Amino acid sequence: METIIEKQQNLKVLFLTSDPSNASRLHLGRELQSVRDKLEGNSHFEIKDHLATKPNDVMNEIMNFKPQIVHFSGHGSEEGELCFEDESGKIKTIPPEALASLFSLVTDYVKCVVINTCFAEKQAKGIARYIPVVIGTKKEISDGAAINFSTGFYTALNPDLSTESLNKAYKLGCIAIQFDGNLKEHLTPLIILGAPNVRFASEVDSAFSFISNPNGHAVKTLIYGLTLTGTKMGLTEEEARNIIEDKIKKLKEHKDCILEYEENLRLILTDEFPLSDSSKAALFRLQSGLNLSDDDVTIIHERILSDAKLDSAFSWYDRGYGQTQLDNYELAIKYFSNAIEKNNEYSAAYSGRGESYSKIKKFDLAIEDFTKAIELNINWEIFYSLNLTYFNRGLAYFDYVPRTDENVEKAKADWFKAIELGSNEPSAYYNIGLANKHLRKFDDAISAYKKALEHGYSDKTGIYAGIIKCYTEIGDKAKEIGEWTKKALSSTESSKDGIPEDYLE
Repeated sequence: METIIEKQQNLKVLFLTSDPSNASRLHLGRELQSVRDKLEGNSHFEIKDHLATKPNDVMNEIMNFKPQIVHFSGHGSEEGELCFEDESGKIKTIPPEALASLFSLVTDYVKCVVINTCFAEKQAKGIARYIPVVIGTKKEISDGAAINFSTGFYTALNPDLSTESLNKAYKLGCIAIQFDGNLKEHLTPLIILGAPNVRFASEVDSAFSFISNPNGHAVKTLIYGLTLTGTKMGLTEEEARNIIEDKIKKLKEHKDCILEYEENLRLILTDEFPLSDSSKAALFRLQSGLNLSDDDVTIIHERILSDAKLDSAFSWYDRGYGQTQLDNYELAIKYFSNAIEKNNEYSAAYSGRGESYSKIKKFDLAIEDFTKAIELNINWEIFYSLNLTYFNRGLAYFDYVPRTDENVEKAKADWFKAIELGSNEPSAYYNIGLANKHLRKFDDAISAYKKALEHGYSDKTGIYAGIIKCYTEIGDKAKEIGEWTKKALSSTESSKDGIPEDYLE
């Protein structure tokens, strides 16, 4: 199977700041702007900030944004706690073990945490149990040094987010402190690497970041290279293989989920376009059930909804037909009209709209559409053909209120035409029988009813009743009435699909 290479998504940086009112004031805005300036020219990254961060904001922002890098900027206590804000803007701390527990839940996407606060070593060590690379501080750090470190770090940041590239960015951050003339504080930041299995899992994630279908000889070579890397990092070959196999399993499961979502989205789009609120809600439930991210879904929607075929005459016709199957005739009319607007020589769309008009008893509009479809006689589909259009126009003429002999004659002519075009549809013969009965042409009606029986019309009881009614109207037909009454009494079938309303007059 061919290996599929996809365009890598932008890497996300979540920048969280907190400067409580009862703490010494910091220039966090300068640090944030410096980071933005460095990432502005790097198309691989996007940054989101959250100012005046409260403890609950940390969890919400990380879980919702799903960043690869989380950057804390603000204050830290000597006990290793990060200082955030309460509802009144005062200091509210988060203990190291609590924040570390949060990162244990986001190892699938967070690859690096930067804690650019004072006394962040304890916090960094706790987080490094779950995250490949964590940067903290050994002791207190000045505002200027913190800003310079961030400037240097994001200048050197490489989108592969490997341990090597992150270590390089860390070193350049320390050098940036020195370049500002600060010859002491460049030793304050420290980098803590996660356990070998944590770091290797991150390396595997990075290596497979461009691959959605892990098959082929190139991927086999990649797996071999990664296995060697894992052993160099201190893992056994089996441990390395297990991590790689787990990643491949997740990739395959994710691809299956993507395909499942795509299939359901395409199916919904055959019914409606644009998506209704109820369909969006259904897709959201599916997204949650398949464990797809908002980014996954956004990419799927952008790819599928940008397809010009969605707005084609054929697609609008399909949606119209789909709505007729749901008995949503008003919406079907709208969609068939869109198809006709795209192609005004689309007989099947006129025929479908005509049938929908008939269902809501707008028979004059139905007849107009059926007639247009017949006159054009081009671009038919499986569900709407020329003979079916004659048949349906006959129904519209017959059901037209008030019912007139003139319209009934037109209905008969259409049903005969449907039969002439090769249809042995027994309903056409039955309907001709109804029309003749209405016109009091009882012998012709009986003949048509018998033809319907010959061609396998399912509602035998209805036919027997019609024949008996005709013989009764003719008079002096006791023998025939008796024979057909006996047949009627022995019949239990009663299907009436595809016949005019009020057929038992």
